[in-house]
Amino acid sequence: MIKNISNLGDAALYCDFGTEVNKQINSEVIKYFNTIKEKNIEGINNLTPSYNKLIISYDLRTTNFKEIKDKIEKLDVGEALRINNKKIEIPVCCDASFSLDMKRLQNKLNLTREKILENFFNKEFFCYMTGFIAGMPF
Repeated sequence: MIKNISNLGDAALYCDFGTEVNKQINSEVIKYFNTIKEKNIEGINNLTPSYNKLIISYDLRTTNFKEIKDKIEKLDVGEALRINNKKIEIPVCCDASFSLDMKRLQNKLNLTREKILENFFNKEFFCYMTGFIAGMPF
């Protein structure tokens, strides 16, 4: 649920879902993102989701902050598209010659190499978003 909606400049609105970064809050952000995109609300020209925020940009020639805010507050996201959760496997190279920080981890955590790898590979990771900045996948 959105905790606060405020102005962001003169042609955008900032939806704040809280300060925490977790699956539940991120899922809410994505549900609002998908619902707004699906409804194709007049005047909205860009949506920018993050972990726990959503920026909605709009065209001032068509609408204004109050109109967009009212529409967002009245949205029913209960029937929003379910987030498509898929499990993917990502190959990871753990060859000793490439594990540059393994010794540091062993010393810092007081664990064996095998235990560190076991902990890493027995965990399921959640990907909040994917994106690309030249030279910097995140």
